Parts: sequence; C-alpha cells; structure tokens
Amino acid sequence: MASPRQLYRRADDWARGLSRVRYALLTGAVVTASVLAVGVLLDTSTMVQAVTMGITMAVLYYAFDVNAEDD
Repeated sequence: MASPRQLYRRADDWARGLSRVRYALLTGAVVTASVLAVGVLLDTSTMVQAVTMGITMAVLYYAFDVNAEDD
C-alpha cells in the first residue's frame, strides 16, 4: 500500500497536469463541497454561500492561473 506522502504526490502531479479551466473547475467543486459539508456539520443552510464561494474561487483560480509554472 502506498504511503500518504506518495498518494499526495500522485494527486498533486495529476492536478498540476490539468488544464487551466479544469483546474479552476476542480477547485470550485472542492470549495463548494467543503462549504456544504461544513454547513451540514453545523446544521445551517449554506447552499447559496457554498455555490457563491465555489464560483468565486473558480473565477479567481482561472484569472490568476495559480497552477502555472514560473519561468
């Protein structure tokens, strides 16, 4: 079985290989799911906040291309 460090590196390499759009969409989906999960744990309604945060993060990650290699 792979160690947690190897699993992290494999996932990181996979994510870094994604295109700019796919990386931004993945980030938006993860953020949306995370905010929804916290809302469920805290027993609050966070649907609008989760979707808004996901869209905002996806737009920011696309606009600033944080996954780009520095030249």
